Amino acid sequence: MSMSKKSINSLTRIITSPRTLLSLPSSSRTSLPRHSVRHSSSTNQINSLVLEGVPNFLPKANFDTITEWQRGLWTRLQSEVRNNPALLPVKQKWDRSPTGTPDIPYLLTHTARDPSLTLAYNYGALLLNNSYFLEGINPGEPMTIPQTYHPLEEKVVGFAEGIVGGGWLWLVQTKGNILSFDIIPTFSSGTLLVTNRRQQGRPPLSAYAPTGSLLNPTDTSEETRESKEIEETDDPLAEPLRPSTGVMSRYGVSNDLSVSPLAVLNMFEHAYLGDKYGVWDRGRYARDWWRSIDWEKVDKRRGIA
Repeated sequence: MSMSKKSINSLTRIITSPRTLLSLPSSSRTSLPRHSVRHSSSTNQINSLVLEGVPNFLPKANFDTITEWQRGLWTRLQSEVRNNPALLPVKQKWDRSPTGTPDIPYLLTHTARDPSLTLAYNYGALLLNNSYFLEGINPGEPMTIPQTYHPLEEKVVGFAEGIVGGGWLWLVQTKGNILSFDIIPTFSSGTLLVTNRRQQGRPPLSAYAPTGSLLNPTDTSEETRESKEIEETDDPLAEPLRPSTGVMSRYGVSNDLSVSPLAVLNMFEHAYLGDKYGVWDRGRYARDWWRSIDWEKVDKRRGIA
């Protein structure tokens, strides 16, 4: 289960300025999209203290870099929407928004299946993911990690040390599986915040596929059989764009598409490289993040607080 459209629309208010900025003078377009950074326990707010540095996690210099990246993503997304004729429906919808808040989920839906619009999709998905990452951080004293999540800490560290390149590590709640909670990686701009997007990782993860026969191990449809045959070759260059039922077991994670994201870690190098973490410190970075999660927000996202 992905986040509701209402929740994601609330999230877009965090990553964008109060207006679409599509019609502003060029001198104004590069201003940083303002985060909602008040002192709040809302799941859709970034605590202002986070951006000043988290002693047990990232220094302020790293958050400055992350904020600069966020600014660049937003500036480039605006330019793409403003100048790409294929994105005219998105621009028109944004311009008509009664709240002045760009509808990022609409952008992702519009661009997800069109290879020519990959750039706009990437910018939008990265904006959503990065904001969700910032929202889930606790800037104060570390909270007690609920017992429910204790078995997952080493899994987070293992993923962080094993994944090559940029991506995201998601703490998710699963349904219809023996596991109630799990860790799922996505690569590059892969996101679990919206549905019906197949992120093309290498290898692909079935968690990105839309609900359908590809996720049903008992399905005997032609497409599913072909996908299984590709998986059995174990060739990383063999049709990497097609999700299959068996891939998730490679990572030891749930094969269930019904997941609700509860927190996410930014695994791009610019997020952690600096005075505290070096190129071989991804595991330590991930462990420190796990111990700096705002577990009260996690409970709110689960709907139990």
